[in-house]
Amino acid sequence: MQPPKLYTPRLLLILSLQFIFGLGYSSFLLLPKYLTEAHGADATTIGRIMAAGPLAAVLSVPLQAAYIDRFRRHRLMLLSAVVLTSAALGFTLLHDLGWAVYALRFMQGAAFASFMATAVTLVAEITPVERLGQAVGLSGAANLVTNAIGPGLAEPIAAESSWRLVFLLSALAAALAGLGTFALGDTRVARGGVRASARVAQPLRLALLHSALVAGLGFGVVITFYQPFALALGIGEVRALFIGYTVAALGVRVVFGAWLDRFDRRLLALLAASVYPLVVFATGWLSPGWLFPLGAALGLAQGTLYPVVSALLFERSEPEARGALMAYFSGCFNLGFVLATIGLGALASQIGYRALFVVASLLTFTAVPVLATTLGKKASGTA
Repeated sequence: MQPPKLYTPRLLLILSLQFIFGLGYSSFLLLPKYLTEAHGADATTIGRIMAAGPLAAVLSVPLQAAYIDRFRRHRLMLLSAVVLTSAALGFTLLHDLGWAVYALRFMQGAAFASFMATAVTLVAEITPVERLGQAVGLSGAANLVTNAIGPGLAEPIAAESSWRLVFLLSALAAALAGLGTFALGDTRVARGGVRASARVAQPLRLALLHSALVAGLGFGVVITFYQPFALALGIGEVRALFIGYTVAALGVRVVFGAWLDRFDRRLLALLAASVYPLVVFATGWLSPGWLFPLGAALGLAQGTLYPVVSALLFERSEPEARGALMAYFSGCFNLGFVLATIGLGALASQIGYRALFVVASLLTFTAVPVLATTLGKKASGTA
């Protein structure tokens, strides 16, 4: 039987807006390098500043879960774009690492979490359940590709011109995404978002959210601390990891996206969770020439885990609960990132970067037994 149609004008518009917004955000993936080069920040300071973004995403989860399914989607996306634009412009005026840098990073985190959670919820609403894994994968891919383009453009621009120009271009991209939300027009929204929070406490969903938490921790440790670690090893250009990450993640979600809905999603989630700790561990033995393959391995794990776990969360959920579930999923991932950058960032100053990656890999591995135990059970009708 012919699978339901996936690509529609509305889906393509949402993906385009995610891409443009992602360009505005992704240059700040090089923030650890900027903080190291421009301000001489140490690991503890870098960790705290980087954590402010995901911390904002975590703190906004109750608000998102309660209201994301009760307001017009395009208005939430517009507000998010305005906040990101303002934050990027704020970085052009930054002179020291006082309270302002934390406030700006906080604004970025809240804007990114809101925009992406709203966009993927829109994607889920307009996609047949048979194509849900592929659609969610494409939604993530629209942002993922900017993880290579953003740093790939920002690093040489910063070297040849200034970081200020990088931040101005980021603000421009975020502003364009905001303007684009007007093309989405008005859309029907559900009204039951507040009740969705009560349905999170189910074994399968808790296991999936735990996998998001430890994946966020592993991702946060690698993305944040490989940059100062690489610079300490004499590796001057660090963008190759983001390029490898993006190539692999896009390959999974775009080239092989349809296969995400043909194989057992539970097995795929378990396999992706098993790769994650290996990547984190390998980062501790970083050497010149290995940034690209390391990023590719990270992209393989994240590129599979995100759409598969999202689809598992969505596939048996009530339509009015999807926005809230996505908010919780994103919140768990960002909470892991916060734990990595604040808690483990302070630990790095004591034990060094190499030992840090070993500790983080052990914590990331906890997803494997939790998922193996839970996914082995027969799902109930509400999972």
